[in-house]
Amino acid sequence: MRKRNTRFNPIVLSALIIIALYFLVLGLMAAQKVLAPLVLAWVLALLVYPIAQLLEKKGLHCLLSTSFVVGVVFVAFIGISGIISLQVRSFLEDADVMKERLSPVAQKVELFVLAHTPLERSKLEAYKTTYGLNDDADRPKGKVTSPEVAQEEAFLMLGKVLGTAADFLLMFVYLFFFIHFRHMFYTFFIKLFPDSIKNNVSRAMNDSARVVRHYLNGRLILMVILVVLYSLGMWISGAEDFFLISFIAAFLSLIPFIGNMAGYVLALFIGLLSGGEVYTLVGITVTFLIVQFLDSYVFQPIILGNKVNVHPFFIILAVIIGNAIWGIIGMVLSIPIIAIITVILRETPDAKAFTYLLSNGDDRKK
Repeated sequence: MRKRNTRFNPIVLSALIIIALYFLVLGLMAAQKVLAPLVLAWVLALLVYPIAQLLEKKGLHCLLSTSFVVGVVFVAFIGISGIISLQVRSFLEDADVMKERLSPVAQKVELFVLAHTPLERSKLEAYKTTYGLNDDADRPKGKVTSPEVAQEEAFLMLGKVLGTAADFLLMFVYLFFFIHFRHMFYTFFIKLFPDSIKNNVSRAMNDSARVVRHYLNGRLILMVILVVLYSLGMWISGAEDFFLISFIAAFLSLIPFIGNMAGYVLALFIGLLSGGEVYTLVGITVTFLIVQFLDSYVFQPIILGNKVNVHPFFIILAVIIGNAIWGIIGMVLSIPIIAIITVILRETPDAKAFTYLLSNGDDRKK
C-alpha cells in the first residue's frame, strides 16, 4: 500500500501560522486585564524565587520564606511608587512658576509663527482654544459642572483607582502562588511531554529562568547606576527636579532603544519649562551623551553581557508588539519573553531555522 504524504504545503502552512498569530494577538489584547498581572507576576517569580530557595535551605519554612520574599517585593513597589508620587507632587507645585517662565518664550514663538507663516491670528487662537492652550482669562467663564455629572465622574475615577489597586494586589497573590508552588508547576510542565524530550524541556525551563533572572537583575543594577549618574550630571548642570527626571529616565531604559531617547527628550523639555539657561540645556545634553555611552559600551557589556542572545531587530519588533498589545507593561516584558521564546526554540530540534533567525550574529558563527 502506498504511503500517504501528510506534509502541508509551505504556503498554506505559512498562511495558517499568520492567521493563528493574528487571533493570538487579538486574544492577548482582549485579555490584558487578566493576563498582564499574571505574566508580570510570573516574570517577577523567575527573578526572586532563588531568594526563597536560599531561605528554605537555611531551614526557614517554605510558607515563611515565600511570604518574606513577596513582602520584600511589595515594600519595594510601594517605596518606589511613594518616591515617584512625592517627586511628581513637587513638580506639580512648581507648575505655575514654570508656566510663568515659559510664557515669554511661547509669546515669542507665537509672534514668529504669525510673522513668517501664512497662519492668521484668528486660526491660531482657534487652535489654542481647541487644544486648551489659552490662558484662563481667555476661556469661557460661568460654565459650572452639575452635581450629578461631578458625582458620576468621581465614581468613575474611584472605580479606576480601585480596579488598579485590585490588579496590583492580585499580582502579588499570583506571585505568592508561583513561588510557593513552583515545584508543582515545574513537574506539571515536565509531565506534559514524552520521556524522550523531558531532558530538553527541563533544560529549556532552567535556561529560561536563568536568562530572565540575569537580565532583570542586571537591569535593576543598571537603573541604580543610571539614577546616580543622571542625578549627578543634572545637579551640576542646575536642572530642577533632577532626581525625578533621573528616576524616570532610568526606568524608561527598561525599554530598549526607545527609552533612552524618551528620557533625554523628557529631561530637555522639563529643562525648557523650568526656564533653564543655555548652560543647563547643554549640561543635560552632555550628561545624557556621556551616561549613554558608558551604559552602552561599559556597563551593559560588564553587567548584562550577552545572556539574552536575541538579534536587535527582533528586540525592537518585540518592544513594538508589546506596546501594541499591553502598552508600557508589554514593552517592559517584551525582552524577557522574546528571550524565553528563543531559549525554547533552541531546545526544539525542528526549529533550527527560527533559532538562526532570532539569535544574534555571534551565535550564528558558532
